[in-house]
Amino acid sequence: MNEMDFQEGTEFYIKEFDTPLAYIPSKGWVNYFGGSPRPYDPKGLKPGNNWPASSFREWLKIVEDSKS
Repeated sequence: MNEMDFQEGTEFYIKEFDTPLAYIPSKGWVNYFGGSPRPYDPKGLKPGNNWPASSFREWLKIVEDSKS
């Protein structure tokens, strides 16, 4: 998986240190925990429990770590 696999404008987030989320324009929120994308209900996002990933590489490491 690389950044080019995602639609332009996709934003990458980390929730509670171990959950990789992505906001994909026109699709909404997606949870990549375990490596398989699933729709995510953003009602679980609260101020302070999530933040933008500092880089795609940081976000991808969270995805990879969630597979084990």
